[in-house]
Amino acid sequence: MSRRILIGVIIADCHIDFQSEILRGIITQAFKSNCDIAVISPLHNFSLHSVHKDAEKTIFDLMFSENIDGLIYDRNAFHNEDICRYIDELCKRSEKPVMLLDYNGHKNFETTSVDDREAFETITDHLIGVHGYKRIYCITGPKNTFSGEERLAGYKNSMKRHGINIDKTWFEYGDFWTEAPKKYAKRILSGELERPEAIVCGNDVMAITLTKLFMDAGLSVPGDIAITGYDASIEGYQSSPTITSYSRPNFQLGAEAVRRLYRIITGKICSKVPNENGELRLGESCGCSENPGLRHNILRNISINARFESQLLYGDMLFDITNADNIPTFADRLDNYTYFLHKMRRIRICLTKKYVDATLDKNAEELNFSVGDDMKVILAKSAIWREAETNVVFSSSRILPDYSEERNYPSAFFISPLHYNNNFFGYCAVSFGKEPRSFSSLYMKWINYVNVALEQVRIKAIMNRTILNTSKALLYDHITGLINRSGIEREFAAKLSADSGNKYIECMTFELHGLKKAYYQSGEEKSNSIMAAFAKKLRSCIHNREICGAWASQTLCVISPDTDRAEPIYNTLCAKIKETQFNSSEENCNIDFSVGVYSLELTPSADLSDAMYKATVNRVFSYTISEPTNNPQFEKLCLLRNRIMKNPELPWNISEIAESLYLSKSYLQKIYKSYFGKSIIEEMIEFRIDTAKTLLSQTDMTVTEISRECGYSSYNYFVRQFRMCEGHSPSEYRDEQKRKAEENES
Repeated sequence: MSRRILIGVIIADCHIDFQSEILRGIITQAFKSNCDIAVISPLHNFSLHSVHKDAEKTIFDLMFSENIDGLIYDRNAFHNEDICRYIDELCKRSEKPVMLLDYNGHKNFETTSVDDREAFETITDHLIGVHGYKRIYCITGPKNTFSGEERLAGYKNSMKRHGINIDKTWFEYGDFWTEAPKKYAKRILSGELERPEAIVCGNDVMAITLTKLFMDAGLSVPGDIAITGYDASIEGYQSSPTITSYSRPNFQLGAEAVRRLYRIITGKICSKVPNENGELRLGESCGCSENPGLRHNILRNISINARFESQLLYGDMLFDITNADNIPTFADRLDNYTYFLHKMRRIRICLTKKYVDATLDKNAEELNFSVGDDMKVILAKSAIWREAETNVVFSSSRILPDYSEERNYPSAFFISPLHYNNNFFGYCAVSFGKEPRSFSSLYMKWINYVNVALEQVRIKAIMNRTILNTSKALLYDHITGLINRSGIEREFAAKLSADSGNKYIECMTFELHGLKKAYYQSGEEKSNSIMAAFAKKLRSCIHNREICGAWASQTLCVISPDTDRAEPIYNTLCAKIKETQFNSSEENCNIDFSVGVYSLELTPSADLSDAMYKATVNRVFSYTISEPTNNPQFEKLCLLRNRIMKNPELPWNISEIAESLYLSKSYLQKIYKSYFGKSIIEEMIEFRIDTAKTLLSQTDMTVTEISRECGYSSYNYFVRQFRMCEGHSPSEYRDEQKRKAEENES
């Protein structure tokens, strides 16, 4: 199969609705044309300067990738002319065909635009025809830009068609940002400009800014001055009053840019996706009434996203991943938090070999990046499945190995930089599969946590090297007390350098599959306790010439200079673990686990990491106490149950859950109950009631407030369900808890 055309997209602010619609058009048309997409997406638009933000521009070097055949460049997305000129120069040097979005007059690149003129006529027509305004001002975009001039032309056409003569003071060029409307408002409020009846603004940002300034000055919007925006942003609908705006056909802009670039690259015309035209969105800022259905949908999405953002902010992710002291541990822990990336289908964390080396040896210089540098994927995940770890190093000129693999379908990845100040670590690549969507603002917070954690891993590696000769404290796992991966590799290196006469060593891995079930059913503290007890038993089964340690999350290992040690260790371990079921003084660590074995030849090039991976794959023994749970359904349902447990108040829908897990509704309900003993609805109710009990006993919130906090839209239904589960009402439960607390104090 020949390689697909790969289109690179240079854009910022991917989480904003305006940009998201453009990207939806780009990806939809690219998929229809069987093209891959690489969205090179910094997390900032460079409107502000800092060492950290400025370092992000390094990611643009990926446009020199040998795999990219052409570029789509949204120059308007970057709010700083210096960075625009920098990207212009890179695009020119790349010698690839470049398609600009909505930017006319560039001497080097082609441009694709949509018709803003007719849309702006529609907005102005609305103010004249529906509300009868005559003295209407206009503040458009920057002068000599295509979008700014087209919107101004639409305003002038409408005014002329209605027989309204306009003075040159009635219109003003703006900046699509906040500074221009601030100056414009000052001129009107000071009396320099006569107060208009209405103002049409070139975008929602300027409309929101003007509205706030006028209302702060004591004017009424729309009573004294009516205001309209453009682009139909969520911010416009969140403002008070809501902004009347126009939903621009940005989808069509993105799709048409792909079609034109495809023709330049191939000389062929590709099939066109269906048009999605724009429309007027009514708000209160012009004197109309807003659409209650639209408000409900917008506020619902905002509310759900806010809950997940709150969970990310107050959850354990940042603390967990920043406590990692090496790359494998970091990857293992980050794997537990990819569920924050809504509808993510594939993720790749790619680190430069320079960064990897900096965590392993004394080279701790400033980490830079240029296309062609060696990269390593340290975390690869498809939807909920962690892919097997490999030691393959690839060139960043390929961007991702995925673009070179044979697939029956095209792919789109969002490539975002991983860095901290001047140190560039690599990049994160996220794909949403077949769905043409962009990431949310939550992703930006998530990836910033990743950046902080990677810097901590680097610093800890430096500290570890500094104190290695005086202390081995950082070489031990805090849960099991065994040496960790770094300690194991250090011991292995010492044995390798010593001439022991052995030609082979036996590497054994002990994967504790049952820990995951223990975690979801009993919590982290219980699973850690089981892990520690299991490690103690394993350590008691080996002799003093063998190395026993914690290789990875939920995986222990033994390295033996003797051969055929796996079976006797396994048999002894099984017997000792079974004893814990009947000994009340010991932690019961009778859980499912498997043993893998690989015989490693001791040569100067011996790779312990590769040997451990091969041992994991080569399972020779499995200890099972229950129905096997290391299957796709159980893994999916464990993650689902954990999300329901943490967010029981969300509107969980069985049909939607089944669809997201690619299972039928009836099969989902059947296997969920078989694994956990209760249905999804029963568990959701139980989790909601548990949350309510906590709030009743630990807060002063009213029962009505608690019912809403727990996801109940009806107070009476909440009380009935609480009484059914607990045998008394929420108020009675609260009184009982207060009485018990008073008795304990006395």
